[in-house]
Amino acid sequence: MKNACIVGYGAIGPVHANAISNTENANLYALCEIDSARAKKCTDKYGCRLYNDFDGMLKDDAIDVIHICTPHYLHKDMALKALKSGKHVVLEKPVAMNREEMQELMKYADSPDCRGEMCIMLQNRTNACVCKMRDILLNDESAGSLRGIIATLSWHRDEAYYDQDEWRGKWATEGGGLLINQAVHLLDLMVYFGGEVESIKSNISHWKVTNIEVEDTANALIRYKSGIYGVFNATNCHSCDSPFYLELQFEKMLLRYADGALYRICGDDIDIIERDNKAVVGKAYWGRGHEGVIDAFYASLEGNRQPYTDIHDAEEAMNLVFSMYEKGLTD
Repeated sequence: MKNACIVGYGAIGPVHANAISNTENANLYALCEIDSARAKKCTDKYGCRLYNDFDGMLKDDAIDVIHICTPHYLHKDMALKALKSGKHVVLEKPVAMNREEMQELMKYADSPDCRGEMCIMLQNRTNACVCKMRDILLNDESAGSLRGIIATLSWHRDEAYYDQDEWRGKWATEGGGLLINQAVHLLDLMVYFGGEVESIKSNISHWKVTNIEVEDTANALIRYKSGIYGVFNATNCHSCDSPFYLELQFEKMLLRYADGALYRICGDDIDIIERDNKAVVGKAYWGRGHEGVIDAFYASLEGNRQPYTDIHDAEEAMNLVFSMYEKGLTD
């Protein structure tokens, strides 16, 4: 069994804590958090020890795995420090805020000097509907070849959301807005199903919220190396947070993932062939797979070498995000 320490107990830290507590090979040993109210919620519930200094926490040899659930600008440096100290890492999105950070982290993670393993939190890949779509894509010859992909995100982020934390909505500390924070998981699914990207045409815009520097709306036409196209539309200007909408168009059927259900459409025949499990902790539109990702990683660390999502799995989606930012913001 591996001892875990969660770094940051804001929005997503409690989801990790719950997943660790339900994972056979993991023990929530410690929390590293500078906010006393947040820290108390965790230590009262799980009885773990508390650190308020990251570097000091890394000196505790009893800690095996570091869960980084901090603001974006801390991700790369914390992950590198943890790996260099011999700890394993579970890293929340985004992996990095730009290409340079991404390459630095990948280079070290792949080097012989790296003494730890790193899991990237791509939890939507483990949703029941996504697993079913992947199985059909890879194994169901009756579907025919994949012809195209459409993906839509419609969420709500207002001034109050950005005001709750100083680091949100700023290029220097968040690295962007909609794309790098909310839509990165949907972009990950687009490359998970579509494969490597050849080129992209895109626009990012700042439409609604006035107290931020970054984008709240984006769209793109993605050309994959296979020759097919993907259409991507996303906004934080909606009135609520709707689940991802994702379609895979095959030669002989359409798979539509919407509202937590997977529809198979063949002409006039429409069947629901899978449903996602209900979220236990966190918000449904975040995806329901944190526990599955974390369980697979800890099982792998204990010698059951089942696959888990690593930094290379996140590379294509992060490159999409960076490419869209490099094309610039339009008002």
